[in-house]
Amino acid sequence: MRFEEIISEVPVCGMLAEVGCDHARLTELALRRGLCRSAVVSDISAACLEKARRTLSGYDCVRYIVCDGVPEGVEPDCLLVCGMGGHNVRDILSRYRGRATLVLSPQSHAELVREALPGMGYAIERDRCFEAAGKYYDVIRAVKTDNPAQPDGMQIKYGAYYKEKNPALRARLERLLGCLRGGGDANAARIAEITEVLSWQK
Repeated sequence: MRFEEIISEVPVCGMLAEVGCDHARLTELALRRGLCRSAVVSDISAACLEKARRTLSGYDCVRYIVCDGVPEGVEPDCLLVCGMGGHNVRDILSRYRGRATLVLSPQSHAELVREALPGMGYAIERDRCFEAAGKYYDVIRAVKTDNPAQPDGMQIKYGAYYKEKNPALRARLERLLGCLRGGGDANAARIAEITEVLSWQK
């Protein structure tokens, strides 16, 4: 299941913050597994925060904040930003000045997030594709560092660790390759790239 895959990247920590929490299922799972002692959940929508309150009604260690992005004055040990497009994830992180470990799962355009992280002082520690209910997702864990490496173009597009065997990445790219081959020469460069990535997945 998607939530379990994402939460498996969360380190044991003191405070967890989930931005754009909606139902706060990820925070509930982290608390249930003992991954954090306290949590802050935030959303731009007050209605979503009410849903989060219902999900987390059994916990008295959670704060609920209506805001756009990371709440001011909150200094979590781990920051979760999941379930939104890469543009939005990048925008939220661009306004964040803390040092929390980041666990990110953009619904689309993960490449925008990978490209932006080094400029924010973050190194990509984990980056993998996984499958849940027939769909493919990315989950990225990044840590603050003084001199983060800039991923190259292939790492930005296909994942920082695309050379490591990953059955979900292979299946995702094989599906994409099948679609691209129907487009003729216009897709030749992209086909060549994907073929190179797949050569590492055999």
